Amino acid sequence: MKIFKLLAILLCLTEMTYSQNSDDLVIAKRIKIKSAVLGEERTIYVSTPAGYYDSKDSYQVLYVIDGVSEVIGLVNSLSGYGVCPQLIIVSIEEVNPARDMFPSKPQYGRGTQPTKPWYTKKENAELRVSRPGEKIGEADKYLSFIETELFPFIEKNYRTAPYRICCGHSKGGLCVTHAFVSHATMFNAYIALNPSLYWDDGLVMKTAEEKLASLELKHKLFYFDIGENEVPSTIGDAFDFAQIIRKNASANLRWKFDYLENESHSSGTALGIINSLKFIYEDWDFDTEKIRTNGISAIDSFYKNLSDRFGYGISYDVSLLNKYGWGYLRNAQYEEAIKIFKENTVRFPASPDAYNYLGEGYLAAKNTDMAITSYEKAIELATELKDEKKVAFLKSRIEIIKAGKR
Repeated sequence: MKIFKLLAILLCLTEMTYSQNSDDLVIAKRIKIKSAVLGEERTIYVSTPAGYYDSKDSYQVLYVIDGVSEVIGLVNSLSGYGVCPQLIIVSIEEVNPARDMFPSKPQYGRGTQPTKPWYTKKENAELRVSRPGEKIGEADKYLSFIETELFPFIEKNYRTAPYRICCGHSKGGLCVTHAFVSHATMFNAYIALNPSLYWDDGLVMKTAEEKLASLELKHKLFYFDIGENEVPSTIGDAFDFAQIIRKNASANLRWKFDYLENESHSSGTALGIINSLKFIYEDWDFDTEKIRTNGISAIDSFYKNLSDRFGYGISYDVSLLNKYGWGYLRNAQYEEAIKIFKENTVRFPASPDAYNYLGEGYLAAKNTDMAITSYEKAIELATELKDEKKVAFLKSRIEIIKAGKR
């Protein structure tokens, strides 16, 4: 893919300049993996969230199987606005799409027309048998590389949450769809952008008709789209596939078919990524206003429901109540703020940030003795975490308070 080649060049230049200037921005780390399954070396790009190396948090992983480069910037932007969480993004450099993305080698003879007469000439050409000696239709081997070699590598070297997303466009979208239908346990969510469902006379759609009803799809999600300006046959396939899912998939499956008005095969890629992430992470961000009406217990019920939906335990961090309490502090509602900060120290007893904010609450309320006590507890916890910067900051806070009391 030309887009990915350009990204690779930019990343190479970034890596070279990074060694010369530590202020340069590196959006992903380039890593080479020797694959026994594929019998070749593959290049991946791993993008970690901002603050990854300063935290101990674990992150869901988005695997881009055909290296669509738009994903990194879009995810970072969306996560910054709370539309989706921060994600680890793993982009696999595209090498041979006909081999890696197509799940089969068509059985048509040379020049034979497919069974659907309304395919375009371009599609007919793609459906014919490949050139002699050309490898084609080895998507299962490619997916095996991802499952048996790439997953273990990423999960060994990065802090990952037990939720994997698969994304691909066009031929990559076909591979994602094939993975959803024939390798449903590999990923939790599947994003097929403008998938080439026509491949091999619609083989993946026929497979879906046969398999979907028997698949366990609890906690699974499938998103696919098609642009309004696509060729008519491809649009027809997409609507047919939506009917197949509607008719055969269990009610446990969360799925969405997006018809993108005024978009073409390529122009709808970014919009599809945005829409798919909004769909996956619908109601992801907790609305702290619910605490005002339902109390702090609203947090617990919200994250329990979120955990049930995603299939693993999802919680919040110390910042949620700190931010909420800070709102009261700004409005000089000191008693309410301190009450919330105290609750946070109960919920996060090992967090220096919880005690730091409690100290700020007491300080604003002019209870300097309790502020110092809270800061000292925060220093104790920060020392255990070897957070020297935080220790120094908190000590300076205490010194300022004591100087003001003299």
